[in-house]
Amino acid sequence: MAMSLAACGGKTETPAETPDASSDAQTPSTDPITISLCNAYSDLDQLNTELKDAADRISERTNGVVTVNVYPNNTFGDPNSWVDATNADAPIISVASFPAWDDKYPEADALQAGFVWESPEEIIRFYDTDLCKKIIADLDEQNIHSLNAPIAAGMRHVIGRAAYSTPEAIKGLKLRTVNGKAWLECFQAMGASPMGMASSEQLSALSAGTIDALDQSINLIYSTKSYELVKDVTLLAQQPLWDAMFCSTKWWNSLPAEYQEIIEDELHQAGIRYNQYSVENEGKMREEMEAAGVEFHEADRQAFLDMGCSDLVLKYGIGQELLDTLAEIRAAE
Repeated sequence: MAMSLAACGGKTETPAETPDASSDAQTPSTDPITISLCNAYSDLDQLNTELKDAADRISERTNGVVTVNVYPNNTFGDPNSWVDATNADAPIISVASFPAWDDKYPEADALQAGFVWESPEEIIRFYDTDLCKKIIADLDEQNIHSLNAPIAAGMRHVIGRAAYSTPEAIKGLKLRTVNGKAWLECFQAMGASPMGMASSEQLSALSAGTIDALDQSINLIYSTKSYELVKDVTLLAQQPLWDAMFCSTKWWNSLPAEYQEIIEDELHQAGIRYNQYSVENEGKMREEMEAAGVEFHEADRQAFLDMGCSDLVLKYGIGQELLDTLAEIRAAE
């Protein structure tokens, strides 16, 4: 995915030397490059540990030319400001979802439609499919570049003041979810009353009683300590915890190819390590939370499927192709 960036003779008998253009092209600029890497994850979440380690390696591999400053927990501003900065071709890489760009590419919402994905591992493999490559190419045409750096760390569940295992139990539930069309529509289809808000506001809203539940993955429940406020986790697995890394295509193409390769490689590896950490430690996290009084409840997922909650993906032009692609991924396992 990395993209690259005769003198007139006189009467002298010895011609002037021509610079070796190919040699120059292989030598990246030593002008300093500073990149802001923004995300909404808690500073205590393992993702930010991995991103900071990646930033150190990027600096080392570029001999200090490229500096990546990691801004966790919305400390660089809210996601809307990241979108604005990207549209302005600023040197920013944001950890966001594909639907963050649905104003330019509405089909992106299909990727977070409810009850489509079965595991985060499917997302890692999805990046190698023709459909994913097409989506990334379509976004590039809108000046939005998606790096090959998936962050897929578990499925999202519901943690609240009671078990919400059936459509009857979840009906009218006030819960916080991502402030995006795909997430809101998913819970509305279940009969809940979702409220979109920034992740930095969710715990205060839960504590104040503005909402009664959150949708979080196991590792987010653990890292944000939301289980200290409410104790019931319903294993609904309605959507994956899936983010990607985005930047301006124009800005990305302005970087030397060698630095593009280094940046993308280190951020890709950070995402893979985070996925592995989440898979390997989810059981331990559950044990610790159970010891703290948290109860885990199985959900009647079929009841939600019978309501048509999984049909939302078909409203998008890529919906059926997405389902077919996932069927191929599962068949190859």
